[in-house]
Amino acid sequence: MENKSEDYFKKYLKNVTKEQLTQFYEDVEWTPFPVLVIEEYQRRFDIQDKKEAAKKLKIAQLAKEKTRELRTLAKKRGSDVSKILRTESGKISKSVENTKRLVNSEKNLLILEKLGELNKKGIISNKEFQDKKKEILKRI
Repeated sequence: MENKSEDYFKKYLKNVTKEQLTQFYEDVEWTPFPVLVIEEYQRRFDIQDKKEAAKKLKIAQLAKEKTRELRTLAKKRGSDVSKILRTESGKISKSVENTKRLVNSEKNLLILEKLGELNKKGIISNKEFQDKKKEILKRI
């Protein structure tokens, strides 16, 4: 029970490092005695005057503004890049499809030539040749 008392926490705060105290201060809403943490932080990191406090506040506000600017810039540039990628990938996929069609049509033309030769030699009938020819031309 003694470890949870206010006096114990005051003594504990006086013995922690500056880094630990800064961590406590940043997470002050989770500490058991937030007022004690704030008082110890102010005692250790004595803000000399109001000018220094105002300067730190301005720096924090400037950092927030810059963060907002960077966020909007990143959103804009990210959407621009994604649009470019979409259009380029569409072009690539179309060219791949066209190439596949061309290769398939060349194969079909070779098959037609071979069927024509078989028809001329009399191996297949003219009707069989015409049926296969219609079938292949539909695929092209």
